[in-house]
Amino acid sequence: MDLPIVLSHKTAWLYHNAARPLEPLSRASSLYDEGSFAGEVEPTASLPKLGLDAKGLRIPAAVEIVADYLVSLGIPQEELGRIDTLVSFDFERSRPAGLRRHVFGAPIPSDHLIEVAEGLLVVDEAICLVQAGSWMSELEQLEYGFEVCARYHLNHLSSDDYVEASQRYAVADLRAFCEQNPSRRGVKRAAAVLKRVHDGARSPMETATAIMVVAKRSQGGLGYAKIELNHRVDVPNEFKYLAKAGYFEIDVYAPASGTGIEYNGSDHLDKQRSASDAERMAVLSALGFRMIVLTGTQFAHQLQLHRAMNAIALAMGLKCDRSEAFQKRQNDLREFVIRHWDGGL
Repeated sequence: MDLPIVLSHKTAWLYHNAARPLEPLSRASSLYDEGSFAGEVEPTASLPKLGLDAKGLRIPAAVEIVADYLVSLGIPQEELGRIDTLVSFDFERSRPAGLRRHVFGAPIPSDHLIEVAEGLLVVDEAICLVQAGSWMSELEQLEYGFEVCARYHLNHLSSDDYVEASQRYAVADLRAFCEQNPSRRGVKRAAAVLKRVHDGARSPMETATAIMVVAKRSQGGLGYAKIELNHRVDVPNEFKYLAKAGYFEIDVYAPASGTGIEYNGSDHLDKQRSASDAERMAVLSALGFRMIVLTGTQFAHQLQLHRAMNAIALAMGLKCDRSEAFQKRQNDLREFVIRHWDGGL
């Protein structure tokens, strides 16, 4: 069998879900300067030896080896009925049992490939995000874009909570890949989705809050993409007597109207955290920000979230759509963004 095997499409997405915390920082990332630690990371000392280079290895045996390796990472066997792989050109494309081969249409950029075992590569998440349009809905792809550029990792294959993680990609990296590969399948849709994606979400519910704002009106969102996540506000000297912290970060911020949106989950019920939240709101309000708080309880109830989103729209100077049809779309979006979080809002 020809080596290396390049995992792509949904199989690559499954791999990244399971293994992202163990992967090296992306070589495509522009988050780091040349002198930063990212440039000093040494290559992996040794890669798993799966036996893919065994003499006379037949394709069915190779497919079984790869599937067993992916299962060992926590990917369910039922997701691996056919393994997605990528080749550069159509003449390389065959249809062996157990594999679904896709064609890139040009030499696959080596700086967008991650070596995960001897003879086995996977496309990075810049390519994977573009490919995702072939099996994800537009909303799922939007959420995935936020997750690729987030400061957390949520394994969609597991019921475990999210974990904090370093940001691996910047939206600019993903847009640059689209601009450099305009003729690749899926790039047009991915580029459109990326216009609504923002860097640095710190939790899935922060992503959920942002999506309620940036998603199109036809999808139940406010259709407002000109936001920032975790906008830093330094406390001026004349206001430092109001709070202990020297600066605050606003979860979702709309610069044009000075509107800030904070998501307060169940952890904010702690008395000490509540006191800190009160200080934050007092200072930010004194500085002229229009602050609105969303809670887990509001996300859990359609009418409560609808009223809160109306307040956000009003603060941003947007039209409040109170039609029954829009409320239905908005509720569908609400259910989408919390589908993994019913018990942990």
